[in-house]
Amino acid sequence: MTMDTALSWKPPRSAISNNFSELLDRLVMKNGISDLDQVGFQDFMDCPGSGVVLLINEPDTAAENWDTAVIFPELLAVTGNNLRAALMRPEHAKSLLTRFGIGRLPALLFLRDGGYVGSIEGLHDWSEYVKEYAIMLQKPVSRAPSIGVAISAVCSSDCNWLG
Repeated sequence: MTMDTALSWKPPRSAISNNFSELLDRLVMKNGISDLDQVGFQDFMDCPGSGVVLLINEPDTAAENWDTAVIFPELLAVTGNNLRAALMRPEHAKSLLTRFGIGRLPALLFLRDGGYVGSIEGLHDWSEYVKEYAIMLQKPVSRAPSIGVAISAVCSSDCNWLG
């Protein structure tokens, strides 16, 4: 094996996925974080009180997926574990992107009393996470943003869409 070959070697995708899945399993077992699918998510969302869901992507798409998974329980602990916490693995997390206007994974999705509060997308420095987390705790429930084209009923004076 040459030096160039050694530097460009990557473990097989299955090894990366298995190790990442083990990390997520540890989050669930050690930290009491719920592991949700789509049905479980709706039940989690409908519960009274505040919650946060870690939406994670495939581990080989970006290192920040690993980093965010490691940071998540630390963030919960330093902020007082005052939210119900859950995670959604890649095969389930992607189903929520359009519904909540999330453009980038990993993301932290904040919910309260069955409604949307906000999200923090991507990886941030620690101080930014703590600041944004505090903001999410104070924000009211609102309509989730959507991804798409804005639609307007405004038209010019020569518009005859009403007949």
